[in-house]
Amino acid sequence: MTTLKQYLQNEYSKTSINGYENMINRFLLASGSKAATAGYTDILDYIGLLREQNLHPKSLRNNLFAIKIYYRFLVATGKRKDHPCQYLNLKDQINRAIPVETLYAKEILEELYESWQSKNPVHQTRNKIIISLLVYQALTVLEITQIKVSNINLEAGTVYVKANVKNKERTLNLKPKQILLFHNYLKDEYKTWQRKQKPSKRQEYFLLTDEGLQLRPSAINKMINYKREPPDKLIPLKIRQSVIAHLLKENNDIRIVQEFAGHRRAASTEAYKQTGLEELKSAIEKLHPLQ
Repeated sequence: MTTLKQYLQNEYSKTSINGYENMINRFLLASGSKAATAGYTDILDYIGLLREQNLHPKSLRNNLFAIKIYYRFLVATGKRKDHPCQYLNLKDQINRAIPVETLYAKEILEELYESWQSKNPVHQTRNKIIISLLVYQALTVLEITQIKVSNINLEAGTVYVKANVKNKERTLNLKPKQILLFHNYLKDEYKTWQRKQKPSKRQEYFLLTDEGLQLRPSAINKMINYKREPPDKLIPLKIRQSVIAHLLKENNDIRIVQEFAGHRRAASTEAYKQTGLEELKSAIEKLHPLQ
């Protein structure tokens, strides 16, 4: 008999399973013995409880999606004939606007790359590559850790970024200084760490740990904030948002920026556009910080 965990592993990505499982377990705990036989109104009542906890509209939708998965599982395994909330959709409005006036200045991002020094000199080239992919290609930490050696084309000067849950696949140009950086890394550091891999667990990931394993997204956040005080900590997603916002501010075609960012919808790119009113507000706040 297929278990819920097995069903999730077969149907959904590894990065999503834990989140869905946690949300389903919370629903089961709150619903008790009637979870398997719950009806439409029971599920609405549960969503109402979550709403009373002031959950973000996106979190509410994620919880509902997880609950839908649970009932798909029951139907698929013959434990239930109907799906009680298959056509339930929430109307909670999500504010998708990006607070562009709080993003990092272009000069700060450039300085981050140019002055980068790793905690351990052995990791200097690898970590500078990571910084460059954040600053010049606006990749997410997940996209960076999933790049494989075969995705790098130094002759063409490009990097292929595979699709994920949020973003589309795309091939992006590398800066000339990145090409040399990538070449040096593949020639030295990469080979050193690759030799530490066990033959049975050979991986082709581009960015490796000292043990020859795939780098984790959480390690990137830790790496870029080494010795930084809380007020000065950098947020990888905010770096990505800053790069996209700067491209739009420079009057680049929104369709080109959408392809660069991998956004599936033009509305996602539109959210980064800065209006004159926002620029004026930002300028006023700088002049009058107490206002």
